[in-house]
Amino acid sequence: MWNVLSLGIQNFDPPKLHIVRLFIFFFIILLLVGCYEPKSGCLDLDATNYDASADDQCPTCCKYPKLSLQVQHYVTPPSMPDTSYSMKYATKYQSTFDTNDFFFIDRGRFFISDVKLVRTTGEEVGVMDSVWLPTKTADSIFLENNFSKHDRDIFQAATLGTVRTVGMFSRVKFTLGLPQIVLDTVPIDSVKTGNALAVKNDTLSYDSLTGIIPNHLIFRPDTLDDTVPIDFRFYVPKQLSLDFAQPVSVERGFNIKLVIRLDYTALFRDVDFKHDTPDMMRTKIDSQLTNGFSVVSIKLE
Repeated sequence: MWNVLSLGIQNFDPPKLHIVRLFIFFFIILLLVGCYEPKSGCLDLDATNYDASADDQCPTCCKYPKLSLQVQHYVTPPSMPDTSYSMKYATKYQSTFDTNDFFFIDRGRFFISDVKLVRTTGEEVGVMDSVWLPTKTADSIFLENNFSKHDRDIFQAATLGTVRTVGMFSRVKFTLGLPQIVLDTVPIDSVKTGNALAVKNDTLSYDSLTGIIPNHLIFRPDTLDDTVPIDFRFYVPKQLSLDFAQPVSVERGFNIKLVIRLDYTALFRDVDFKHDTPDMMRTKIDSQLTNGFSVVSIKLE
């Protein structure tokens, strides 16, 4: 066909040949335009899946940044204060009060709530999500859905919620435990599976008689096999404010991952496992619950 077309074109006069070539060119352009399909995608610069090559905004495809929190669980032997190890359950650890004494941590599980990133100007930024919780008086409340549950055996970072912000941030504030208003609710049958407050089947975080256990610690004060574990439950929330090593610039369109560390050695500092009564141990540990936390990093992903 192209040979026939070429022979036909060769028989045209030069002016006519030029017109034919233009006609063929525009015909090809029309074919290409007719075959082009506009691309649909996310055109919101705040979204993590912003697509600069898209032509049309998709109705619901935009995904917005999430704030997540990961806790690293460590111990620091008093005989080696410059060395930290990943904490393991049912492992012998040296006492800070008397290095000749040892203890075991059998279990630890706790909640963190109301996480706020704090700008260098002092402004606080939380998550945009909310959760509906029924109260024990048959009323209901809406709260910022900003809760996470942590344990040495929970390895993945906890997603707190959606956050859309930019700027320079210098520290993080959060609550160790749960606010009283949450403890006064009955969320076990109302929150979705996957929410930190969905604890009905979690015997470390929920008691059918007392409700949610915000901070649960079980340990043995010596190395004897027949030692009865001491079971402490802490209900009073505690506020923390931790500085970053240096201010961090948060940019639009990125997930924010905050990594903090808990050194369990700090919880047992000055606890005399031989002579302290359980009540004395509880008072000391309760006063030191916030001492072992520090910021490891804040990352944009």
